[in-house]
Amino acid sequence: MDRPIARVLAAFAFAALIVGGIEPFYFRALLLDAPRWRAALTELPYRKLPGFRRFLLGVDARTPPGARIAISIPYAGWDGAYGYGYYRAPFLLTGKQAVPLQVPFVDRPAPENVRFADWIAAWHGAPSVPGFEVVWRSADGVLMRRVR
Repeated sequence: MDRPIARVLAAFAFAALIVGGIEPFYFRALLLDAPRWRAALTELPYRKLPGFRRFLLGVDARTPPGARIAISIPYAGWDGAYGYGYYRAPFLLTGKQAVPLQVPFVDRPAPENVRFADWIAAWHGAPSVPGFEVVWRSADGVLMRRVR
């Protein structure tokens, strides 16, 4: 192949790769409403459990460092909503220990794990648990503390 033609074809191929690889979003991102976009991305990992993030932030504000908090989510099945919520709880409860009330990776409740907790964060529920009293209630759930 003639050298000038090969250069033109190579330049054309390179230009096609560049044009094809540019996403329109890259240009739209410059015009986005940053606070609204940031808020949407912050809520994104909690989209399957609406209000769960807000609830855990309230729990975090009301519990001391090192607290052992049982996470109560009214859905059965570790692979479903319970595991989804349980794995996200430690991100918002930093410096605290999340205690599962289901057996990990098994669809079986583990209410006996309450003995390891000083607090119960019950999202979308208000269970009556002997030895615990409600210390905070929100539209998203209740926080209970062990009574000594």
